[in-house]
Amino acid sequence: MGQRGCTVCAGTFGLLLLIMGILTAVFFDPLINSFIYKELILKNGTEMFEFWRNPPITPYLRMYFFNVTNKEEFLQGEKPILREIGPYSYREHWQKVNISFHDNGTVSYETQRHYYFDPSTSVGSEDDIVHTLNIPLVSAVHSVRFSPRLMKLALSSMLEVLKAEAFVSHTVGELMWGYEDELLRIAKQILPPEKSFPSDKFGFFYDKNGSTDGVFNVFTGKTDMSKYTKIDLFNQEHYLQFWKTKECNKIEGTDGTSYPPGITRDSTVHMFNKNLCRSLPLVYWHDVEKFGVRGYRFSPPPDVFAYVKDNPENMCYCVDGPPCAGGGVFNISACMMDAPTLISWPHFYQADPSYLNAVVGLQPHPDEHSLYVDISPRTGSPIGAEARLQINVELTKVPEIKAAKDLRSILFPVLWFEDGVTQFPDSIIEKLQMASNMPEVTKASMLWALLGFGTALLVATLVTIVANHFHLSIFGTSNSADITTTPKDVGHSNPVVPTEPEKVDEP
Repeated sequence: MGQRGCTVCAGTFGLLLLIMGILTAVFFDPLINSFIYKELILKNGTEMFEFWRNPPITPYLRMYFFNVTNKEEFLQGEKPILREIGPYSYREHWQKVNISFHDNGTVSYETQRHYYFDPSTSVGSEDDIVHTLNIPLVSAVHSVRFSPRLMKLALSSMLEVLKAEAFVSHTVGELMWGYEDELLRIAKQILPPEKSFPSDKFGFFYDKNGSTDGVFNVFTGKTDMSKYTKIDLFNQEHYLQFWKTKECNKIEGTDGTSYPPGITRDSTVHMFNKNLCRSLPLVYWHDVEKFGVRGYRFSPPPDVFAYVKDNPENMCYCVDGPPCAGGGVFNISACMMDAPTLISWPHFYQADPSYLNAVVGLQPHPDEHSLYVDISPRTGSPIGAEARLQINVELTKVPEIKAAKDLRSILFPVLWFEDGVTQFPDSIIEKLQMASNMPEVTKASMLWALLGFGTALLVATLVTIVANHFHLSIFGTSNSADITTTPKDVGHSNPVVPTEPEKVDEP
């Protein structure tokens, strides 16, 4: 094979490499994704199913209480001075139970949670005392605020007999897991079941240890990966019954422990939690990298709890108004037996300054008080999350009730908590790195090799062709001139005979 043949072969091979590089750029991701998606599908007997059923992670619940340091002065008209105490940490164990697969490509389950106090990551013990609002009393006062005067006086007399006060002191353990309350005990006896508290004990996590939040029915990804782990039914319902419109009652998104693969920065994902009383939208915030895995941080949009005038879509959550809650707080009393409970981000982060200015001791910070979830975009797997919420109680001034006559209308912060996962075992990290990073590295290497080498061969081929053409155009013309002269001499009828050199006489 001559030089020209080698040049053609090199050019053809370079072109072939370029075509393979283009095909890799177009088809590599869909091919790899199809393989990953098959591994993600929830089906009995697979490694992914076991991870999903019994997550090999250690979530932590951290509680922060607002200790009231000037209750007497507050009742006399001063701002409440709050001192945050915490965290009081609880190691969690999650396990999905009562699992059943269904023919429509869904699986139903309940998530059982156990809590174990962890002294090593807490500021104190569960015996620490917290001075806080008497929430059963405040709730009772709120419930009769529009009732006839006679009923208000009856409640006032009952509270006097019980010697109930607006503020109480309890241990962390009592506030978490429950303490007996005489007012709740009496209310349970005299009120109809639909209006009375289900227990004579009060605690923020009373009856939660070892319990479940309800029955979820989610898609396994078998028939449509875009619906992977999205909720189809919750407690056999597609919708809640608390809000004004079907759209706001819609149960959408996932339970927050996983998301569909293929997340982009333009995606809006939803997280549903029974205690939130709604599905919460999450939008892209910024890029993150954890454990060597790149991801996107998603957080609720700033206007998710905005006033109706700023976000008209929130009108459907205004059940008892107008006036409506908003400006960074969300009224969940409709799903909390009409208890005057409103949630916000901790320390009134992103809330109207009026809430923050009504109290002393809160300092909002985005890194410490925002709710977020970090998602690996290719797999949809969370690589970190913190669900942060603050519990606030709306105080109501009812002059007829002696125990509450010095209360005034204010949104009173009681506590905030963060519940999430920030650490993963090495086995999970390795799988996340393999699923997230290896395809990117492999694709980049292949594209560099195919496109780079192919381009280099094509360039070299073109240079060779141009060089040869240049060589012929220059050197080829000079040779032809020589050739056209020679035949004239050769074909002359009288050949030139060389003459002898002229003799020179010797001296």
